[in-house]
Parts: sequence; structure tokens; C-alpha cells
Amino acid sequence: MKALIISDYDSRISWSCGFAARLKVNGFSNTFVSLNPNDNIDSLRIYRYLDEIYYVQSLQELSTLLSDEFSLVILAVGGTMHLKIYDIFQAVYFLSEIRPILISGFNGIEDVSDPEGVFCRSISDYICVNNSDFYEYASKILKDRNLSSQLFRTGFIRDYWDTEFEKAHNITNVMFILQPGILDHHKQLEHLGMWLLDYSQRYPKRNIILKARGRKGIEHVNSKHEKNYFHDFWNDFCGNLDSRVSIVYGEMEDILPNVDLVISYTSTSLLEALIVGKKTAAISDFGISKSIGNVYLSDSNLLISTNDVLDDKIPEVNLNWYQRWCCYNGDLVDELIDRSYKDFEAQYKHGKLNFIDGYYSEKNHPYLFRFRYFDTESKSSSDPGMKNILNRIKIFFKDIF
Repeated sequence: MKALIISDYDSRISWSCGFAARLKVNGFSNTFVSLNPNDNIDSLRIYRYLDEIYYVQSLQELSTLLSDEFSLVILAVGGTMHLKIYDIFQAVYFLSEIRPILISGFNGIEDVSDPEGVFCRSISDYICVNNSDFYEYASKILKDRNLSSQLFRTGFIRDYWDTEFEKAHNITNVMFILQPGILDHHKQLEHLGMWLLDYSQRYPKRNIILKARGRKGIEHVNSKHEKNYFHDFWNDFCGNLDSRVSIVYGEMEDILPNVDLVISYTSTSLLEALIVGKKTAAISDFGISKSIGNVYLSDSNLLISTNDVLDDKIPEVNLNWYQRWCCYNGDLVDELIDRSYKDFEAQYKHGKLNFIDGYYSEKNHPYLFRFRYFDTESKSSSDPGMKNILNRIKIFFKDIF
């Protein structure tokens, strides 16, 4: 039994890692394809669950890796990348007698007011879902539009399946999780910096870890949002304090075991911290909004002010919210793997499964399928060809007005 896992960046690879671990438990040989050719997968936790690793420069290279030997294909990617991969998937397996079962999922925080993620993933046989409210929301979306993709509530997927954590009674190591592109205005940074300065002075025996996104030197999903002053600010901040305050990169699975308290304003890592029993708090100073990404925390009881954090008034999570957001059970993932493999095997008796018709189509959403005719992967505003296009657009509008 062989599975192919396709992924690109940080938290999606972490989701892949949790899934790959369960595939191994179920006797699968795992092949991993990184869509980030500059990554270094053999330095990551997921490496222990992989039998083969490939790095692709383009999606056309991916077509050479898809073959009849795979019974399951797992997509841990974002947005419209699902459409691009599915286009190749259909082309490769169009004449095959059978095809793999296609599984996609949400790697953490789901938005019950945004159908985009469901629409993009509706090309999958199965969609893995974490939150129970989102499961109901996504079920209605699929049903109302007669989409045949099936939801499966696997819960939150990360590789803590065999990890035992001791609940901390005393706080020694505190982790504050940074998010590029969120709360990085200089006034917001100043507010957070002054609070951390006060915190370090009030608790001189505590170590403060500032957790940066992803891994140092490796592109991540929010790299484009990073600003120089964001890193300059925190590096300068740490440089002005003693060695108890440091910026740390790396995988949460390696860092969490040594942390007693986890603080952020929004992050899937808050869910991880809760699942493994760590003290957890979410900063409420800046309000609750989609732009911050903390709406999902509104009824968690975790949102407190920095003043409360300074006073060590660490909240207890709302249990009802916890049950909705922090379902963590390897048996659920195993059930999905078993069901998917049975679907694959049934093709030998009942014939090849039809390809899934997703919500998006070239007829109704032509822009999303431009990749079929243009190379949209490597173009940016700094690319000479793109600059020529932008100049032509400016001239066009200048002539009109």
C-alpha cells in the first residue's frame, strides 16, 4: 500500500506529518512531494515517516510522479493549488483502469463564514475537517450545491499521537507566538514590546521564547507579509534584554514539550498547546476581528488582556469550545484511511470511480483556470515580463481616461 503526500509550507507540512504518521501505523509506504523546491524535508519531523521524497520546480514535474502504484493521494496545500493539482490528476489517470482516492483537509483554523476553502477542496473524495461547527457549515455547502465530495471529521491533525506531556504547575518557560502580517504596525509592535519588557522584569526567573513563523531561511506560507522592521524590531528587542529572551524557529512538536505557557493573539499553535495540556492565553488588547484572525476564539474564554497576563491570571478554556475545536483522536484518521483504501480496492470489482466534479469550473470561473494557458506560478511584480504587462495596463487606462 502506497500513499502520495503533496504539500508546500510549514503548518501544512505539520498537518501532513500527523497524517503520514497514521498512514505508517496502517502499513502504508509514504512518498512526499514538496512544492517548495528550496525546502529541506529531511531536517523535519515528517522525514521519519517517509520512504521517498521529491522536490518539484513546477507542477508539470508532478505529473511524472503520479502513477498507478498509489492508492491514496493526500493534498496539504492551499486554495486554488487544489485546482491545479487536480487538473494534472485527471490528465494522468484519465485512461487508467483505476485511480487513487484523493484526500484533502484543513490544517487548523476553519472559518464558518468563508466557503472558499470548501469550494477549492470539493474536487476531493474526502475532505478532512477539524471543527464541528465548520463540519455542519461545510456539509450544507456541499449538499446545497449537489457536490459529491464527502466530509470526514478527523479532528485536529498533528504528530503528537504517541507523545506524553506533563502538565506544568509552575511556569518557567513562556512562549509568545509571532505572526507576520498581523499586528506588525510600529505602534502595535511597541505596545507588545513594552508589555514583554514589563513581563520579563516582573518574572525574572522565567525564560521568554519568541516563536517566529516557520524555519529560518525557509520560505513559509506568509513570507510575503513579512516586513524588515518586523524582524528588526524583535531582534533589537531581544538584543536589549538578557539571555532569558530569545527568538526561536523550528517545529512546534520539538518546542512545545519544553514550554509551560503559550501566548499569542492568533495561531493554530494555541490549539496544539491546549491539546497537549499546556497553559494557554490569547491576547485581547487589539479587539476581535477577521484581520487579526481571532474570531474563532471569541467564546473560548482564552482571550485576556496583557494586564491579566502580567498578573498571571491564566484562563481555563471553555470546555464546550474545546470539544468543538480540539478533537484529537488518531482512531478517526485511521478510520478515514481504512475507508479510503476500501474505496480504492472496490474499483477492482466495481470499476473505476468517477472523477469528482468540484464547485469551480472553467466555464463559470475562468480566471481560476488561467493556469491552463499561462504560466502563473513564477510571475511576480519584480519579474521583467510582469513589469512589461503592468506598464501596458497603465498605458491602457491612461489612454481611456
